[in-house]
Amino acid sequence: MRRKVLDINSLIKVMVLIVLDQGIKLMVKGYYGTEKTIIPKLLYFKPKLNDKYSWFNSMFSFGGGKAFHILLVLIMIFLVYYLFKYIYTHYNTNTGVEVLKILIFSGAICSLIDKVFWNGSLDYVYLYGLFIFDLKDIYITAFEIFAVILLIKNWQSVSKIDDKKLFKDFCKLIKKDIFYNHK
Repeated sequence: MRRKVLDINSLIKVMVLIVLDQGIKLMVKGYYGTEKTIIPKLLYFKPKLNDKYSWFNSMFSFGGGKAFHILLVLIMIFLVYYLFKYIYTHYNTNTGVEVLKILIFSGAICSLIDKVFWNGSLDYVYLYGLFIFDLKDIYITAFEIFAVILLIKNWQSVSKIDDKKLFKDFCKLIKKDIFYNHK
C-alpha cells in the first residue's frame, strides 16, 4: 500500500507548527516599533510587517504584488506535494524525509496565511546587520539545511539518479493524478 503524502500524523505536526507561528504573530502584532536586545550585536526583538511579500522581493525590489506572491506559494505547495508523492512512489523513505515534509509544508502554509491574512509577513527577530525573520522562515531554512545534509549523506544514491528521467516521471505522475485519477 502506498503511503499518503499528508497522513493524519503529518497533518497534526504541520498544524501544530502553523498554530505556533501564527500564535506568536498574534502576540507580537501589538509591538510594532519596539526593539529589545536579546543578544547584543547579534539578535533583537524588532517586529515589522514585511509588506513586500517575500525575502527575494524585499532584497531586490522584484515588484511582484500580493496576488503574484500568493500564486507562487500555491504553485510551490502543489509542486512540493507532488514531489513527496513522487518520492513515496519511487523510493524508500525515512525519518529525514518526514521531517523535510513537515518543515516545508508548515513553512509554505504559514507563508500563504501571512500573504492572505497579514498582507505580508510579520517578522520579529532581527539578526543584526542582516535581516528580520520569523518562525516560518526558520522552518523553511531548516528544511533547506536538512535537505542539503540528506543529499550529501546519500550522495552515492543521489548521484545515480537520471535527472531527465526523474523530471519526465515526475511530470507523468502529475498528469496521471490530475487527468486520470478523478473519474
